[in-house]
Amino acid sequence: MKRNVSLIMLIAVMLLAAAVSASAYTPRPGVLSPDEVDFGGKTVTIQIRDVDWVIHNGGKPLDERIAEAEELFNVKIETATFGWFDALMARIMSGDSTYDIFRFNHRSGYFPLVSAGMLYPVGQILPEEYYESLPQADQYAIEKLAYEGEYYGFGVMHGLFNATMSIMSYDYDKIEEAGLEDPYQLWKEGRWDYKTFEEYCVALTQDTDGDGVIDQWGYVDVANAVGAIRFLPCFNGVEFAQQDENGKWVFALNRNELINGLNLIHRWRNELGILGGTAVFHGSHLAGLRHRIAAGDIEFGMVPHPIGPDMDRHYYPAFDFSSNFLPINAEYPEGLIALADFLFREEDTEEYLDFYINNYMVSREHMEVYMAGVEGWAGEGDAFQNTELWDLLGGPIGEVVRGEKGAAAAIDEVAPQAQAFLDDLFGQ
Repeated sequence: MKRNVSLIMLIAVMLLAAAVSASAYTPRPGVLSPDEVDFGGKTVTIQIRDVDWVIHNGGKPLDERIAEAEELFNVKIETATFGWFDALMARIMSGDSTYDIFRFNHRSGYFPLVSAGMLYPVGQILPEEYYESLPQADQYAIEKLAYEGEYYGFGVMHGLFNATMSIMSYDYDKIEEAGLEDPYQLWKEGRWDYKTFEEYCVALTQDTDGDGVIDQWGYVDVANAVGAIRFLPCFNGVEFAQQDENGKWVFALNRNELINGLNLIHRWRNELGILGGTAVFHGSHLAGLRHRIAAGDIEFGMVPHPIGPDMDRHYYPAFDFSSNFLPINAEYPEGLIALADFLFREEDTEEYLDFYINNYMVSREHMEVYMAGVEGWAGEGDAFQNTELWDLLGGPIGEVVRGEKGAAAAIDEVAPQAQAFLDDLFGQ
């Protein structure tokens, strides 16, 4: 089933023309203009980690923007990458970071840095109007990473969209061979929920070569606790740790939804056996499809994850919450914020969305599904990868996945330690 279409006209209609000249630049509320900042010829180093496939230009400023900024701000600009958060910590402790801007995702050690007092609480010098002026995806990320009531992130990073949000892809041919309706059409008609998805996975789990052994499954295996952590926001709109109405981080805030989501994993994996290695449906961020497309395999559809038992909408969980940060020993925070505001702009991410559509999608339907995610993402996604919380969940939740323990018992078992971790991390 060929669905290739030219997307050039679609992009022309959808995206605004990017304004790249200094004359078109207007600082956000509370940000100094270039003529109010003078770095005196000092060097600012932009430290970047692990955003190559999900942030415009791999997180680096554009060369022409650097040239403009160096003249306007009387500054030299260098970019560098770092391996892990301890490299930033060492840089701060040695005093080498006073003119640094950090650009990284939460998985790269945000919580160890912020809880150790290594990052600058920029929300103390930026007005509320500043944050309200940011693209929605950046607002959600900064709010998710608020620490002890303070904002540490600032500026444009994600821009128009969080490129790590998850969608589903599926093999057209397998759907047609099974005599099933296109999931895209079910989504369009409001019929794409977990019950329908289960029916599809049952029908698609097959012994395709007749040797008596199942070799095709409906959905990829949720093989361990990490898989469960990723699964739950997609299929039941819930995370193991979430903030209550007062901003307190609570483990199993939505306990019943967690139990229902874990029970789905148990049912699909251990009772029905519809999760496995070679699957028809896959969940991924969009750039995860690049290898498939590069290999010439373009016969696939896209659809949001189905609405789960306790959900009232489709969810598009992200696995990265990224932002710009300053070291606690920043000598000129107002100037560094102004420089970042000039270098990294919302219109750059229009160009990046254009790139995503032209390189990771092959049909109008793909774009329609993805744009629904761009518009519908509301900050969902786990924020605690590479923290002790994931370590605590590994044993009990892994037992649930393998069918060795009930969901309620596992949650109750780990709850005291998990809540103690959150209370200690956030000083609650």
